[in-house]
Amino acid sequence: MDLGSVRAAASQRLNGLSNPIRILVILALCLIAGIVLLWLFNQVFYYYLARSYVDEISDSFNLNRGFATALIWISFALIVVLSGWAFSLSKNKRNAGYAGLLALLVAHSVTIGMADKNFKSSGQAEKCFVMERNNVKIMNRVGIDPDTGRECRALTTVMAEKIELYKTGKRPTRITSNNPAFFSAISGEPVVWYAADKGGSVELYDLMGYHPQTAEELRPVTPQVVETWKEQNDRTAKRIPVRIDPKIYAFFDPMTGAARVWYWRSQSGEWEFYDGPGFHARTGEPLKLINRDVIAEWNAALQAAEAKKKADAEQATRDARERAAAAEREARERSAAEQRAREAELEAAKEKQLAGAECDRLAANPTDAKRAADGVPFDQLKGIADQAIEACTRATQVYPDEKRYLYQLGRATYFRDKKRASEIFTTLVSARYAAAFDNLGSYLLYDKRDMTAAIPIFKQGIALGDADSMVTLADLMDKGYVPQTPSLNKWTLLNSAAQLNHSGAQKAVAKEKTRLEAEDDSREAARQAGEIFKDILLGGVRR
Repeated sequence: MDLGSVRAAASQRLNGLSNPIRILVILALCLIAGIVLLWLFNQVFYYYLARSYVDEISDSFNLNRGFATALIWISFALIVVLSGWAFSLSKNKRNAGYAGLLALLVAHSVTIGMADKNFKSSGQAEKCFVMERNNVKIMNRVGIDPDTGRECRALTTVMAEKIELYKTGKRPTRITSNNPAFFSAISGEPVVWYAADKGGSVELYDLMGYHPQTAEELRPVTPQVVETWKEQNDRTAKRIPVRIDPKIYAFFDPMTGAARVWYWRSQSGEWEFYDGPGFHARTGEPLKLINRDVIAEWNAALQAAEAKKKADAEQATRDARERAAAAEREARERSAAEQRAREAELEAAKEKQLAGAECDRLAANPTDAKRAADGVPFDQLKGIADQAIEACTRATQVYPDEKRYLYQLGRATYFRDKKRASEIFTTLVSARYAAAFDNLGSYLLYDKRDMTAAIPIFKQGIALGDADSMVTLADLMDKGYVPQTPSLNKWTLLNSAAQLNHSGAQKAVAKEKTRLEAEDDSREAARQAGEIFKDILLGGVRR
């Protein structure tokens, strides 16, 4: 059944009623419709009322959409219930409804008041600020501050940032750039403040506050102030800045107090000062206008440099003194070390000399042509063999290349270790040390009983001029062990040994000479007797 059919059926029924009843029915229907519409209007009104409350709270506390929607429905339910109680026939419910609605309104206002925000979500400023001498006063309404009488300016985004800087202790600093940014690129607000002197000269600053010399409040720049400053800057910057000596050049104009010096500072701390604005010739960096803080910093740098120079000079003097003292100390130590070295060298030389002299004194062979002392006969050496071994061992250690000490060690060692002595003599024979040939030959002859090996050794010693080898071979010839020849016989060997100052050979030769002289005297007496006898015989005959 569609709506037209329903409407047609209702019309037929109404037409079937009498006029009074029909009018009553129509009035009843209108009353019901009005009640429904009024109820719907109330619900919509309650909903938008709850929504407006929650929107303000959400905007103040930046709530997310889901949480805000939940608050809307809770607020809507509370308003509906409390409104129903407010129109209740029960006095208690009406009072409860009135109290609940009042509490809801108060809670909403208090909640909004607790949200301390500088800006609305639309970006409109919620607060304003007033510049005081050492602080920035924040107020909730734009107008005139009743305490200072100053204008309370709207707290914009840019000003909020600047105020935070001001609260941290930053104060306005004069702008020395030739091309600063005067207005915010986002909001178009001024981001530079200015002060103008009586002559119309404009000074720019990077923060609101008060002029450091005049104590006048700085004002935000306007387009007209910007044009005035640019014209002023163009007039000043038309010439090339000249470098000046800051020690004799005045930093400020004595009439106006305005700065008249620009500066440049390198990263290493080098300072340069100029008489006008411009750019540094080497780096292209813009020159900056001087101020009292910069002058104080430069003076501190000068003092630090002077102090460093003085400290460096003092340190250089101390270093020089220390170097001189160290050089003198080193010279003394070197001299003392050299003296000790010389003494040690002399002591070592003395010990070496003593070691060699002691070996020569105790173990030298009296027949050794290379001896350095009178020498000790072989039979006497036996009694001091241990002392001689000790002395000659030291001598061979001190003079490892001197064969004489090794030979004398071998002589002494023979009485304690014949095999070791023979090894020493063999080494010396290989080195053609003449005196060692008789010792090695005697070892082979008397200890090893090897005459065949010994005789060539003696003959090699004789060829090198060893007197002991000559005497030993002469003895063997005398005993018949070695045949004699006209060129190599007993007396030839003994005479040669005697000429080499061999005492035994000299005694043998002298004894033999005495014997021969005695034999010659006997033969001469016999001859004379024969001559006498002959004369006697001839005389008798003659007679």
